[in-house]
Amino acid sequence: MILLIDAGNTRAKFAWLDDDPTAHRGALQPLDYADPLRLIREAPQPPQRILGSKVAGHEAIGPLEQACREHWGLAIEWKDAHDGAELLHNPYARPGQLGSDRWLALLGLQQQIAHDPDWTAGTPYILASFGTATTVDTLQRRATGQQPPAAFLGGLILPGVTLMAQSLATGTARLPLATGPCQDFPADTHSAIASGIAAAQGGALLRQWRLARRITGRAPHTYVSGGGWPAVRDDVSQALANTQADLGLPQQPPQWLDAPVLDGLAWLDRQTNHRD
Repeated sequence: MILLIDAGNTRAKFAWLDDDPTAHRGALQPLDYADPLRLIREAPQPPQRILGSKVAGHEAIGPLEQACREHWGLAIEWKDAHDGAELLHNPYARPGQLGSDRWLALLGLQQQIAHDPDWTAGTPYILASFGTATTVDTLQRRATGQQPPAAFLGGLILPGVTLMAQSLATGTARLPLATGPCQDFPADTHSAIASGIAAAQGGALLRQWRLARRITGRAPHTYVSGGGWPAVRDDVSQALANTQADLGLPQQPPQWLDAPVLDGLAWLDRQTNHRD
């Protein structure tokens, strides 16, 4: 049994991976950094290994590492953008500067779409993750015979939904922490802020969608994840649908991935240890 940990900025998630080459990871479970011993209490059995991705600081990570070391005698094997370089091309001049969460999420998406005919045909795929920060990253399959077989083309980082709202509430004298609905033409402050945030999030996604379509000649498929997605889902989905309709393209709504980082950890382990 392998324990998979995604240590994000504000909270962690974990899942279990059976030591069976055909097994999928278990159900996603949240983990509050204030209660690292939950890992120990809810473990079906002691893990053989612990694989993780971390973007949180030592104050959050330290107790997790200590709990695993004291109760199981195991160190967490933290993975980063140097791992899996044979699976996905990283365009960063310094590969390690790419966040481990973005890298592993892209590996998770790559595993998800590996047998999709559109992927094989060269269609680009976008993964937009709506967390503390929002990231919008693009993948494309490389020509037959090229190694690695897929390429990360690059992506955007911008403040996430909650961070945008908090910055307006704390950085201005009169603007509230918005709780209003998204509207086309907002007529109150709360809705104006909520709609502006959704427009910014959707605008980043649509920018990358249009660029990927322009350079490949194919309309990208879009996947989304992260706790901020529900707040902007309707507005961003409608903006994407409108863009597709304006271009005379079939509707392809965003597809949800609940834990692409954990999927990436699982796939990386299977590929690098020849467990498939």
